[in-house]
Amino acid sequence: MLISVQPHLRFGGAERQTVLLSNVLQRRRATPAVVLHEATGGLLEELHPDIPVESLGLDDHLLTPLVARRLRKTLDEKFRTGEKSLVALHLWSSILAGGLAERPDDDAFTFVYYEDLDPSEHARFIPLGRLKQRLVQRVFRRKDVVVANTDRVADAMVRVYGLDTRPRVISPGVDLHALKAAAEERVPAEPRVRPLKVATVGSLVPLKGLDVIYEGLLASGLECEWHVVGEGPLRGWLDSLPSDGPVVVRAHGGNPRPYEVVRDADLLVHGSHSEALGLVLLEAIGTGVPVVSAASMGPSEIHSVLGERPEILSLFPVGDSAGLALTLKERATELDRTPDLAVMQRHIERYSIDAAADAWTELAGEHGCSL
Repeated sequence: MLISVQPHLRFGGAERQTVLLSNVLQRRRATPAVVLHEATGGLLEELHPDIPVESLGLDDHLLTPLVARRLRKTLDEKFRTGEKSLVALHLWSSILAGGLAERPDDDAFTFVYYEDLDPSEHARFIPLGRLKQRLVQRVFRRKDVVVANTDRVADAMVRVYGLDTRPRVISPGVDLHALKAAAEERVPAEPRVRPLKVATVGSLVPLKGLDVIYEGLLASGLECEWHVVGEGPLRGWLDSLPSDGPVVVRAHGGNPRPYEVVRDADLLVHGSHSEALGLVLLEAIGTGVPVVSAASMGPSEIHSVLGERPEILSLFPVGDSAGLALTLKERATELDRTPDLAVMQRHIERYSIDAAADAWTELAGEHGCSL
């Protein structure tokens, strides 16, 4: 069994990955389960109904020892089955709780500490980030099974956390079949004499660089509809933007399938200051939509791994609205050269959710766990 542990299933990349991975394992007749600090979030309904979900009833960073005790009790009472299970801990609050809940020489569970974040940048964008990172560092340095979601994250973990051993890498993945089905339902595009449709997906927080995107759209001189999918404290700022200027904002709120909005766009623009991978980039490409992204850690790795294809993925310097504007103007003139869907999907097939599930199955087997 693979037991995924994290704070909640609100809209987000790590949360979406847990849902996708759990569902594909369920389709393979494996036995995934999910343990949440608090059973909340719009992605809960996306889990297959046969996948068990347990709630610890407490999502509070200040009460991590209590969260750890509840996690230990839940594992012992609900998942001690006689067969060894893999417990995958995602995001810092669950990693801290898992570090306290793990017992030496436990023959029922192997704990896997999975870094979903960019350790070189993420701490400065969250409350008490440096303190939390120092605590997380202690966990990563003391545990045996540590995994990173990209090669660059693995290298950063060695550098930032001072690890003696480079973590194993298991990349997240996207559901190419679902993306293809969504793309085939795309609304036929109108003639090119219309505003450029730009989509952005992510939490509405400063980390995501929404101000950089807006300034870049304005500076480009292009007439745009900017479709923003996400939830967060900057929703009020979005709603306050002018509705009669060259950039018209369309706020869509959170969406369990953001690619169903993105598929009708001309471009996805991603401005995050810190991004370990960027599932939304891959999902856009998987629906046939080219991407312009800030060159943070994850998008840069995707670009490097997949190769130079500016008609599919272009980068601009992080935080540079002028650089974004230049890239947008270049890409807007090349949209008619966007490859067809089959080419776009082949370009990202190494990031399929099936490949991710294979990697988790291999890791489980190495530790005597059967998924």
